[in-house]
Amino acid sequence: MSDKFPDHIDPLLFAERRSVLAGELNIAALERLADSVIDRSGALKVRIEFGKEGKRVTVSGHIGGDIQLECQSCLQALAWPVDISFKLSVVSSLQEAKQLDDSEPLMLDGETISLTALVEDEILLALPDYPRHPFDCIERNRSEDADYGATDSQIKANNPFSVLAKLKKTGD
Repeated sequence: MSDKFPDHIDPLLFAERRSVLAGELNIAALERLADSVIDRSGALKVRIEFGKEGKRVTVSGHIGGDIQLECQSCLQALAWPVDISFKLSVVSSLQEAKQLDDSEPLMLDGETISLTALVEDEILLALPDYPRHPFDCIERNRSEDADYGATDSQIKANNPFSVLAKLKKTGD
């Protein structure tokens, strides 16, 4: 176990040793996630296990914690719980990736992979396209000077077409 994640690791070597990395990863270290979050302080709990299934190297793990997203309705902070479990199989070609049944492929271009990039990819894939509060936040944040709570006569008086109704010929 480790509290500080190494930047790049050899997944084949870690799988041979059946290594487990666990600790906290600062949200500030996730640069591509910066556009999606409001608050970059805090950390996520990460646990990554390396192993083998037959001859295939597997990387599985869990990411947990909370991040602050921007609600796309009211543009206010939205606490988003992160609870991601993943299982990846290390592959070196697209042919190998097509043969996978029970896990997602992790393409190994060189000898090492970036753990920070791996965790960040999993988080970005799990984020909603349009994060919003589970309640009607626009209605809740509406100001007091709006038409909210106005009576029908007040709305008719503010109707810009009421002038046209007065000009309408009634046939008299």
